[in-house]
Amino acid sequence: MKKYMTIQEFSERTGIAKSTLRFYETKNLLLPEERSSNGYRVYADSQIATVKLISTLRLADVSIYEIQNYLHEQEETTRKEMMKVWIQNMKQKRDLLDISLRYLESNSIRDDIYLIDKNDEKIIWYTAQSTTGKFGAHFENRANELKQLNISIKSYYLNYLSGQDVIKAQIGFGIPADTKINDIADSDFIEHMPSCICLALPFKEQMSTIKDGYIKLLQYALQHKWVPSRSILEWYRGDDFTQLDLLLPVMQIEQG
Repeated sequence: MKKYMTIQEFSERTGIAKSTLRFYETKNLLLPEERSSNGYRVYADSQIATVKLISTLRLADVSIYEIQNYLHEQEETTRKEMMKVWIQNMKQKRDLLDISLRYLESNSIRDDIYLIDKNDEKIIWYTAQSTTGKFGAHFENRANELKQLNISIKSYYLNYLSGQDVIKAQIGFGIPADTKINDIADSDFIEHMPSCICLALPFKEQMSTIKDGYIKLLQYALQHKWVPSRSILEWYRGDDFTQLDLLLPVMQIEQG
C-alpha cells in the first residue's frame, strides 16, 4: 500500500529542498503523484528512489534534457546504454580534474607552458614541402579548396616529418568531429583525433628557432613525468597563420 506525503514531508524524508522539488516539477522530471482536494502536492513513497536518482544525476552534471529522456525511456537496454555514456563522461571529467590537480600541485607551473583540453575533431591531412616557416601558401591554397566544398575549418596543424633546410611535413585542417565528409581528392587521410589533454607552448620567436621550442616542450614533459600520446603538433590560428602554439598530447601522468 502506498504511503502519501505532503511536499514538506517528502522534502524532509528525502533531504531535497521544496524549491528543488518544485523545479523538478516545472521540468517534468518528477510530478506529484496527485493533488489533494485543496490543491496541495502529494507524493508517494515509491517516488523517493526516483527523486534521489534525479538529484544524483544533477550533481553529476547530467543535463535535465538527458534525465528527462532517461525517465521517459521504457526500454531497459536503452536506459543501460545511456547510463554507460554518463559513466564514461564522468570518468573523463574525473581524469581531467585529476590531471589539473596534479599540474597545480607539481610546482611546475610556468608562464609559457599551459594545459589545454582539446575537443575531438576530424583532421584532413596533406603532405607538403617548404622551408621553415614558409608553409603559409600551402595552408592558404588547401584551405581555399576545402572552403569551396563548404567545409568549415576550425584549426590548422603542421606535423613535422623530416628535413632541415627543406622540410617535409603534413599540414592538417581541423573540422568539427560531426562533419559528414567523404574522401577528399589529394588528401593523405582523414584522422579522427579524440578529445585529449595537451601541454601547450605559445611560440613567438623567429621560426628559424622553432626546434628550440620543440626541445623545451619535450624537456618539460619528461622532467614532470607527462606521458606523450603522439608527436608534437604545430597549431596555427588566424587568417595569416601567425598565431602558433606547440601542442603535445599526453595520456596521463606517471604515478610516483
